[in-house]
Amino acid sequence: MKRGYLLLLFTGVLFMLSARAQQTSRETGQEEVYFRFISKSNDLRALGPNISIDKLIGDTVWAYAIKKNYQEFQLKGFKTFLLPHPGDGPGVVMRDQINRIKGSRTTWNFYPTYEAYVELMEGFATDYPDLCQLITIGMLPSGRKLLAVKISDNVTVDEAEPEFLYTSSMHGDETTGYILMLHLIEYLLEGYFSDPEIMDIVNGMEIFINPLANPDGTYRGGNTTVSGARRYNANNVDLNRNYPNFIDGPHPDGQPWQAETLAFMDFASAHHFVVSANFHGGIEVVNYPWDTWALLHADDAWWKFVCRQYADTAHIHSPAGYMDALNNGITNGYAWYEANGTRQDYMNYDHFCREVTIELSNIKLLPASELEAHWNYNIRSFLNLMKQATLGFQGTVTAQDNNQPLAATIVLLDHDQYHSEVKCTTLGDYYRPVKAGTYTLSISAPCYQTMIIPEVTITDGQTLVIDVQLDPGLDVITAPVTEISPTTAMSGGSLPCATEGITAKGICWSTQPQPDLSDNYTNEGPGNTGFVSELTGLSPATTYYIRAYAIKSNQTTYGDELSFTTLCGAVSTFPWTEDFEHSGNAPTCFTQEYVGTS
Repeated sequence: MKRGYLLLLFTGVLFMLSARAQQTSRETGQEEVYFRFISKSNDLRALGPNISIDKLIGDTVWAYAIKKNYQEFQLKGFKTFLLPHPGDGPGVVMRDQINRIKGSRTTWNFYPTYEAYVELMEGFATDYPDLCQLITIGMLPSGRKLLAVKISDNVTVDEAEPEFLYTSSMHGDETTGYILMLHLIEYLLEGYFSDPEIMDIVNGMEIFINPLANPDGTYRGGNTTVSGARRYNANNVDLNRNYPNFIDGPHPDGQPWQAETLAFMDFASAHHFVVSANFHGGIEVVNYPWDTWALLHADDAWWKFVCRQYADTAHIHSPAGYMDALNNGITNGYAWYEANGTRQDYMNYDHFCREVTIELSNIKLLPASELEAHWNYNIRSFLNLMKQATLGFQGTVTAQDNNQPLAATIVLLDHDQYHSEVKCTTLGDYYRPVKAGTYTLSISAPCYQTMIIPEVTITDGQTLVIDVQLDPGLDVITAPVTEISPTTAMSGGSLPCATEGITAKGICWSTQPQPDLSDNYTNEGPGNTGFVSELTGLSPATTYYIRAYAIKSNQTTYGDELSFTTLCGAVSTFPWTEDFEHSGNAPTCFTQEYVGTS
């Protein structure tokens, strides 16, 4: 009885604090508002970071802002229409006691309270300890947690398998994905021993699912309800504009990185996600990169193929009109509208991932009675997308001399650009989803010789395993040129990867690019240490090209090429005469000018 009284008191305190916070927000102009307006310009960037674009259809823009920024926006001359906030929608059914039973399927026609959500996530790991592990991605200042589960057949082991991530509701009022991800966790765990397809998926990869990426936004109205959910986090920041951007810099929204952003950035750095998706709402479309610029992704054909598969599969299992926005359910992000600081662009550029943004429902805070239907529309598409992490080129890269895994980079030559290449994990395994075609692979690692594998053909839906062993190699670094005079200069080199067996090293130089040992060179003898060389016999006012070199096992490795120009020098032999009216014998760097006679 005492425990029930304390829980009731605690809930009441939270409700009062939440109500007081909402009243304070209204009083200070920090209340979040939702509106639409007509824009005749395609340049939505000009609206500034204080307006968060939600969607664009034709010339109509839907957007969010805190109230004071909305009032400032109205002064710019736009005709705006204030709309009911999506987080205040009808049909919310809350449950505090879920009573989920292991071995049975839950009917997911409700929203859990925050405490019930935490208990659900803990319960998954408790009920299936061999398959499921609970992860705390981060703790927010509010005390709420960013939670995820890892699902795999050897869940406590970091295996040489592709890692896959689903994350939802970084916009707190877009909650369809929140419940569908809870449903997916249960579906995978309950179906593992009875459904061969699920068993194959779980056995073949490491799956991470984060159902709720912005709990402060979703539970803005208090821990007992999602009514009153808001897009922004507790600091009124749009988390999907808060990530570093390779075009607009580390803070494209002008805001410091939020606790949620930092936690997910650390989470991404600790893992090696091959494919990922983050779920949203407010329209029904699959949005692929890039968001921030018009240049197409190197894998644009693959993106269209995968997104088309997702949308078309959903079409088969849903009523007419579902998932048919824009290009019948898919869109390039920038072609829709420019968005900077998105998580999708951050994951794809900074972490060499394949992340897509999926908008699951036209209604953001979906009535609870419609959650099961949207699950049926999407479950087959969820599974199809997960399988993409296991398709394409994959394999392990190890060292020929000791069989140790290498931190290799796999590049598709004449194809990859802007971080579309992939990296090996710490176990040496790599995964490269790709559209059907013929590709030349370059596999490289520091201190090892690059391997080129030409003309490899792959088909859609195929897994092609290419295991590689790289031979040890040399890295030679040419030191900058110093102490330049008309006839001499100093340079040198370092051998960061060298072991024993270096028989010669030095600098070669020429007046032509790419100098080698057929040109002038120094020889600083054997050994794997750095060295300094003096270049002599140079001509004044002449440009030279230099490269460091090292010889091991009768093979010569050259460093990067540098260039420099010797000084002009001075006349040092007297008497020296010059015919001022003609060419004379002046050094080439001297200039002559006839100024007449005196």
